[in-house]
Amino acid sequence: MTSIPDSYADSMPSDLDLLVELGRVAWAAARLHAGVRDSINKHSGSTSMAPFELTLGQAIADLEKRATINGRADQVEWVRDFGRPASHRRNGVIHAVTFTAPDRKQAIGTVDMSPPGRFLAPDLRAVTLALIEASMKLPT
Repeated sequence: MTSIPDSYADSMPSDLDLLVELGRVAWAAARLHAGVRDSINKHSGSTSMAPFELTLGQAIADLEKRATINGRADQVEWVRDFGRPASHRRNGVIHAVTFTAPDRKQAIGTVDMSPPGRFLAPDLRAVTLALIEASMKLPT
């Protein structure tokens, strides 16, 4: 099977101004996922990579279930106030669709065009900050 040349990655239509911010969203989400994994592992009393077999949203739901069972109201509140909202915002970016914007740039936007519709750099930074805040406020 023939693979496409590596240079195709550089020629893919995209808004170059967004690539760093998209990377930050992905990185912040991965860091949050690691924190959620650590909290799940504390509930189970052992180290496991199993939470990485779940999506971020599934891992947050698993933490909520374990926190509820173990009387950790602080973690249940974290899920409601920070974890789940940050995960939903991340999903809006990760599940975005591409389109050509009126300014002729390649753009990404929410599937249903709900706010913000088109993601610009400040929108992506806001998602990154929500993920970072969730990570920082996750009770251990």
